Amino acid sequence: GIGLGAVDIKVNHVETAAEIAASIEKAEKKLGAGRVKYVHPDCGFWMLKRSVADRKIAALAKGRDIYLG
Repeated sequence: GIGLGAVDIKVNHVETAAEIAASIEKAEKKLGAGRVKYVHPDCGFWMLKRSVADRKIAALAKGRDIYLG
């Protein structure tokens, strides 16, 4: 399986959980069922304020949960 960078660390916009779930679904449709094993940011959070990074990680976990049902 592969890891999917589902959060953009280059912007301060915090993705919604629904946006992240949709990104995971879109990737799995292109890659094939069961190929996406991990979801994570597209890189490290060193560029962002801690408050933004924390919200992005929380949205990432919620989006994964939505996708998994």
